[in-house]
Amino acid sequence: MLAASRRSKLKTATTTGHRTLAKKRTPHDKSVQPASDDAYTIHLLAAATGELLNGLAAVAVSQFADVEFDVVSHPLQGDLEKLQGTLAKLSGERPIVIHALADQAAKQLVRTTCVVRRIPHFDATGPLFHFLADCVGALPQNDVSRLHRLDAAYRRRIEAMDFTLEHDDSLGLDTLGEADVVIVGVSRVSKSPTALYLGSRGYKVANVSISPQTGFPKALSKISKKKVVAFTTQPKRLHEIRVERAKRMGSVGTDYDDLDKIIAEVMAAEAEYRARGYAVIDVTDLTIEQTAAWIVEALKLRPR
Repeated sequence: MLAASRRSKLKTATTTGHRTLAKKRTPHDKSVQPASDDAYTIHLLAAATGELLNGLAAVAVSQFADVEFDVVSHPLQGDLEKLQGTLAKLSGERPIVIHALADQAAKQLVRTTCVVRRIPHFDATGPLFHFLADCVGALPQNDVSRLHRLDAAYRRRIEAMDFTLEHDDSLGLDTLGEADVVIVGVSRVSKSPTALYLGSRGYKVANVSISPQTGFPKALSKISKKKVVAFTTQPKRLHEIRVERAKRMGSVGTDYDDLDKIIAEVMAAEAEYRARGYAVIDVTDLTIEQTAAWIVEALKLRPR
């Protein structure tokens, strides 16, 4: 029986793979018999970076709040010899294997190893491949080289990242019109991280900083407001962030980290956003990924 006393709490640790640990907590439900101290170790095997597989596993693990998981990522397992070595070294309590390998020989190697060692295993690509095959009436080609092909989409992502870096923090205002997205906001509202995340997905993003001293650059008036999204946040939270930054910079006690000035700055910025007709998002409690998803939807951006 799974113990209702276990809660997922993620942290990272250095190991042979990338490890995410969900730690146990003290039992709180007397009616449920506690399980043993064993954890479940999920090994993620991917031929490439495994970013998608890691995201999928994170979503799945989050839905079992009463279970302790130790998630270990093993990327770049496209070589059969390397994969065999990784499988031989699988460790941890109650191991589980989830893999995203297109090569049939690699899939078979995982299946055989796991069956012999009695390790539960799941092919994350199998159901999707079979589903699409049924839909289109054709079999998947299992061409591993397609995973790494330097195609037009890849080049577009590289170009988007270059553009985003060249248009960070009000840089490149003369070519602002070439951006797919223009993020506007006061200092310390996560403009740059969000821009870089969207850039990695293939969107050309510029972020423009505004302040009581500099105001809104004239270049903003020359582009369509349909490209612009304005970030705002709760003044109290912004105050906390700026105070921490000011401490690191050794400049505490200026207008930059004064709560009353911050409140006035945020209110003035929001009033100008409304006057200009910009889409506005409050990023106070949002992750970078959530903010990016909101932007894609609000600006009706095409998938990249």
